Amino acid sequence: MQLGGRIAGRAMGAMLVALLFAVPGIARAMDASIVIDADTNQVLSQEDPDRSLHPASMTKMMTLLMTFDAIESGRFNLQKRLPVSAAASSMSPTKLGVQPGDSLRVEDAILALVTQSANDAAVVLAEGIGGTEQRFAQMMTARARQLGMRNTIFRNASGLPDPGQISTARDMSVLGRALIKQYAKYYHYFSTEEFEFNGSTYRNHNHLMERYAGMDGLKTGFIRASGFNLTASAVRNGHRLIGVVFGGPSAVARDNYMAALLDAGFRKVGQGDAAVVAAAGVPKPGHKPLSMQVAQYQPEDEPAGEQLAALADAATKGEGDIPFPVPTPKLMAPPAPVMQAASMKPAAAATASGKGWSIQVGAFSSAKAAQAALDKAIKQAPALLQKAQRAVEALRSGGSTVYRARLVGLDPAAAKRACSVVANCLKVAPGA
Repeated sequence: MQLGGRIAGRAMGAMLVALLFAVPGIARAMDASIVIDADTNQVLSQEDPDRSLHPASMTKMMTLLMTFDAIESGRFNLQKRLPVSAAASSMSPTKLGVQPGDSLRVEDAILALVTQSANDAAVVLAEGIGGTEQRFAQMMTARARQLGMRNTIFRNASGLPDPGQISTARDMSVLGRALIKQYAKYYHYFSTEEFEFNGSTYRNHNHLMERYAGMDGLKTGFIRASGFNLTASAVRNGHRLIGVVFGGPSAVARDNYMAALLDAGFRKVGQGDAAVVAAAGVPKPGHKPLSMQVAQYQPEDEPAGEQLAALADAATKGEGDIPFPVPTPKLMAPPAPVMQAASMKPAAAATASGKGWSIQVGAFSSAKAAQAALDKAIKQAPALLQKAQRAVEALRSGGSTVYRARLVGLDPAAAKRACSVVANCLKVAPGA
């Protein structure tokens, strides 16, 4: 009987692996994945679950959790109106388009994050809780440690590109489970199909909910450096699973892959077998970021000891004023680029080669877009950046070209102050 059971078990395992690839359109180029049982926290399948990757807009799950913290602490309520700053209004799409001087209800901001993944609404919440987005990001990282997310660093509230903003599939599953278990009363927001605001209707970006039986949230994410990400949860026959996928080559491929992973997970828990589903046959990492490398985790990037505990406590209570100086994250020089510089105009090459410190505001698909980003940055901090030199560098990766936008010729203090104001800003050391 034992031999027969082992043979049957192997056959079932092979069938589960086959099922992962039985759905048409499943990509074989995901970066990382994990599926867990939400009730027991048992890992049902995993592939590189601790690989450091960019979470993109899945970051907003933590912004929402901290918003729920603030509501439960009594600092916020759903009807409270938060001011819209120039920094929030300047965020890149997707966004609501709120303007400086406007105000936004907390509940509308929540719905905007869940459906439209609105970056301006994320910053409104961040500033309402932390005072500044930079301080809020430090509070996010501290809250992550409190939840047990050991390999996550947050640098902003939205998930917009930042080389230092990293997480893992395992950590995202921890965050998803915390939202479901700790804040069940608010979890229904993640099932919102559409949201109306100022005469416009915004549909939820999580289209897998429309076709996967039992799925009721959580959050999609995409930036060029991450590929298509998804943290999802679904319930069947009393079992709730949470799945995380990083690095899909397209939204459809990511969704199909998630569906197959969840199907295999539900079959496993339906058997009542405590064994972990074998990961054999799950594709190895294949997504390659185009314009950024993932930053290496460094413990110096986060507050330590009593400061970390106090930050986490402040995050839980929704406190914007922390009773000690918040440490500035240690500057990491950008990692060596994965691309070789293409031919550049002499002026651009000269300004980029190094005259003091610089700030980087992104990498873009055209030189025109890079110049527009520099214009926008200067408008956000004119006193600091009006005399800075522009540097747009063309960088090639394979057959593609991106244009890196920097403002150079700054002293360290000016670069630091500029990055506290300018959206999507990265401080860069001389010669980097």
